[in-house]
Amino acid sequence: MKALATALAAGLLAAPAPALEETKPVPEKLSFKTEWKGEVIALPASFAPEMKLKGIEEIRFAPGMFESGSASFFTYVFVFSVSGEQKLTGEVIRDEMLAYYRGLAKSVLAGKDVEADTAKFAFEIKKAEAAKDAPEAFTRYSGKLGWIEPFVTAKPQVLHFELQAWSDPKTTRNYLFVCASPRIPSAADPTWKELRDIRRTFSVKE
Repeated sequence: MKALATALAAGLLAAPAPALEETKPVPEKLSFKTEWKGEVIALPASFAPEMKLKGIEEIRFAPGMFESGSASFFTYVFVFSVSGEQKLTGEVIRDEMLAYYRGLAKSVLAGKDVEADTAKFAFEIKKAEAAKDAPEAFTRYSGKLGWIEPFVTAKPQVLHFELQAWSDPKTTRNYLFVCASPRIPSAADPTWKELRDIRRTFSVKE
């Protein structure tokens, strides 16, 4: 099992990050104001070789990430950090998310001798209104993924996403911040409130 799949399946969220696949060191620090544990992996993820983006992914997992009965089951946030020439358009995001989750499910389920037709996974994405707390330079999307949750249930699951893409002239890099949960986004939902609070307080430091 590859880096992220091994870490997730075993719950070893503090595993050391693999070597980055970029030719230059990343000049920034991604700052999350949360006690959620996480990790950093290189892009393209080793379990998703069909991905085209190159950079890093930093992840924070909700405490109930691997508890199917928890309100925060499979709930987490992550950020892609890529070089400025790699544009994060809606089409690119859709294709990269599909490659990411198809590869993740295939990798994990193979270790359980479970077959899944990952070609049937579908990721829907559309532009959304900018969050009130988001800078004007951010482009916001909502998304929905139909896939097989591979770690706990090995059953069909719908994941809901809120995504924000932007460019940072100080670091000359592009970023994608993603909130993901099987819970339907709602202002009244405490799980989504926490996801949005993490997004709102996230910062990039040189």
